[in-house]
Amino acid sequence: MDITFTDFLIGFSSALDLLSPENGHRGVRRAYIVMNIARQRRFSPLVQKRLFIAALLRDISHGAHTPQDCVRRIANIPLLAGSAGLIAARGQRHPESRLLDLADNLDLLALHEYPRGHYPSHAIETLCDSIGSRYQLDDILALRELGLEKEFWAELASATLINTAASFSPFAGTVLTHDELTALSSLLAAVIDQHCRSAAQHSVVVADIAGRLAQMYGFSKKGVQRIRVAGLLHDLGKLVVPAALLTKTSALTDSERRQIHIHPQFTWKILSRIAGMHDIARMASFHHERPDGKGYPFHLRGVQLDLGPRIISVADCYAALREARSYKTACSPEKCFSIMQQTAERGGLDAEVVGALHADVKAAGETMLSASPLLL
Repeated sequence: MDITFTDFLIGFSSALDLLSPENGHRGVRRAYIVMNIARQRRFSPLVQKRLFIAALLRDISHGAHTPQDCVRRIANIPLLAGSAGLIAARGQRHPESRLLDLADNLDLLALHEYPRGHYPSHAIETLCDSIGSRYQLDDILALRELGLEKEFWAELASATLINTAASFSPFAGTVLTHDELTALSSLLAAVIDQHCRSAAQHSVVVADIAGRLAQMYGFSKKGVQRIRVAGLLHDLGKLVVPAALLTKTSALTDSERRQIHIHPQFTWKILSRIAGMHDIARMASFHHERPDGKGYPFHLRGVQLDLGPRIISVADCYAALREARSYKTACSPEKCFSIMQQTAERGGLDAEVVGALHADVKAAGETMLSASPLLL
């Protein structure tokens, strides 16, 4: 099944929302406001596309990412390049940036200053005080016209707005190529790894190992490509976990451990909503499950675990053991496989997959995954 650009963008936005879960689906609400104003003002399709992307991904520069870093990464992806400056340009004088600021502030007013389900027309009057200094008159006039429609406010306040977000997308049925899906997933992986403060490119390393193992097991070209995407996105749900907890050096409390163990549920919730990504969602979300059923969070076991998630699990374990973390030193390849084989004997990993990776690492030596220095 094809994966559309719109569906992936909405999923990406939902992942960014995990960084501030108290705000709900803020990216989608921002996009809803911006697209309504853009259409009211009859902006060109090109401008609407640029604004739609920026509205959904604007929160990418929150957290550990700097605006400059975001602009550089986004500018390297052709699908997103036209929106790179807007995504990081808060408070700037560019007309489109000012429109995004207007949408942000209307959303905050509607969300926090007025009861849910009411129609806060006074919010628009509050924003009018900043015409000229912060917002453009034409944007406010268009917003006033929209504000007369109760449906506009009802939809904005709706808990199901995310389910209808594709209806106001300017991209119609634009389908992603594999290279585009990989590029977008790599960008999201960079956000994840930066938040987790794990070793550089952890998700890329997991994707590389998983892809290599998939080839060894005879996966089709498409199957190898999709398991690589799953490797890039396997830690997506960790965006909901405070970074300080992920890098804590002392022992975790039971409550903290439960907080971390729930993260694959968020990976599943976001990825399984994207049409065409159900198999990727399974591989990415089940990598902490164990063949003996003692994994988390779904407690799957045996034949409930396909080969895909078993491969991701082994790839993630090996990459993590090879990395130096805030709470541990890096292990040598020999030490890694000693630990992994013992884990497999206890039912924690697929012993055959561990053996396959071990044999491949020994055969390839230092040439294996040379683009990933963590494994050398």
